[in-house]
Amino acid sequence: MTLSNVELGELVGLLAALAWGATGLLVRAHGVGMHAIVINALRCATSGLVFVVIWPFISSRQPVPPAAWLFLGLSMVMGLGIGDSLYFEALKRIGVARAMPISMGYPVLASLGAVVLLHETLGPLAALGIALTLGGVYLVAVRPATDVVSVDAPRGGGYWFGVALAATAAVSWSCSTLALGPAMALVDVPTASAIRTPLASALLFAAAKRARVLPKPEHLRGRALLAVLVTGLTSVAATGFFLMSVSLAGAGRAAVLTATSPLFAVPLSVLLLGEPGNWRIVVGTLASVVGVILLAQA
Repeated sequence: MTLSNVELGELVGLLAALAWGATGLLVRAHGVGMHAIVINALRCATSGLVFVVIWPFISSRQPVPPAAWLFLGLSMVMGLGIGDSLYFEALKRIGVARAMPISMGYPVLASLGAVVLLHETLGPLAALGIALTLGGVYLVAVRPATDVVSVDAPRGGGYWFGVALAATAAVSWSCSTLALGPAMALVDVPTASAIRTPLASALLFAAAKRARVLPKPEHLRGRALLAVLVTGLTSVAATGFFLMSVSLAGAGRAAVLTATSPLFAVPLSVLLLGEPGNWRIVVGTLASVVGVILLAQA
């Protein structure tokens, strides 16, 4: 049985969700003692190196139009730079089980942005999807007073600051998704990956240096170094699959499919990392994912 381009795009979108879930679990498990910007810079450096090395063998080697540079640059800054860094910091503060469902509401924001910027329309099914997603985010965000989320959270800000970081990451990712659609109509997936990821790494290292949070060499040895390398490889898979899904199935479907990653990561965060789980997290996660799926069908 031969898959159509859309069906293949949906399949690789689910693989992107699985890889992104694995990335979040790795950051949560091994990134507590490292600044979020540094974590993001190191994983982008690792994945960027892979993309650059394989680019000559799998790309079409077509010239990159100026408009593509503009859209790729905007997508890179909003997605890989701002969005991912805020998300990684949220992971450290409130855990995978909460940060991921909250941030994965970004397709709702992308859809609302398309209504405002592209004059698209939303029907009753889309409205129901938005309501379910926002309701699910609320259930995940609200926690019992006795629930301790993370004893390793950085000082400065509290639980709701972590929630705000995850929500802001969702806003950044929605802007990145809106910019990525036009870019993928102008360049192929390998070229987009080879441009976005190394540039993001360079900008993030510059930001880390300016903020004086660069890690010392002794902090990147043994298990910490291995975790960084593995996170980089899972990022290669997540980024490559996501861009391929955008190219084959469209930005909307790709965003929706990637937003199913909490279904993979949240149960594993409870089982493997010992994060607190309750009925609010279960119902909220399911409601958010179902809402995003309904939004995609509208």
